[in-house]
Amino acid sequence: MENKSLLDWHSMFMGVALLAAARSKDARKRNGACIASSDYKILGVGYNGLPRGCDDDDPAYWADDDDDPLHSRHSYIVHAEVNAILNCVVLPLTGSTIYATQFPCPRCVQSIIQVGIKQVVYLEQKPHQVAAIAAASKMLKDAGIRVHALAELEAESPTWSSRLEQFIRESREPGAAESPPGDI
Repeated sequence: MENKSLLDWHSMFMGVALLAAARSKDARKRNGACIASSDYKILGVGYNGLPRGCDDDDPAYWADDDDDPLHSRHSYIVHAEVNAILNCVVLPLTGSTIYATQFPCPRCVQSIIQVGIKQVVYLEQKPHQVAAIAAASKMLKDAGIRVHALAELEAESPTWSSRLEQFIRESREPGAAESPPGDI
């Protein structure tokens, strides 16, 4: 019998990003991110959500009128990538890799570049975000940051990541009991 891990490093860190996404209260799209050092240590984890002190139950924060910044959730949500950076205890993050459940937007790419992250690994892209992805990709390329879809790095990733996403989705369905911290 060969002693071998079940997941490679890329898959493990993306799994952490997927688990972080489960903490998001954004019912439209839950995203997560995990930053790992070049020697495989987790440096930061984040998910998309409101800034501290903003009431998750206030419907104004979750409105979807993108033509009106006051009534657009996009004006209020802190993206998973930025939260992961803000949750780091060390800066700069020189040479690290960020694992994101979704291809980062241009605003997140600006932060990624500024803190010294050198590689982006993403799980999926939003097909309707062609222009934003192109802008983000230009900045990443110009800054010399490597970008990979997880499936390019780990062939089994579509199988396990969809299983994990399904598990999270099913466990968060309305009516599913939420255990208090510490209960198993």
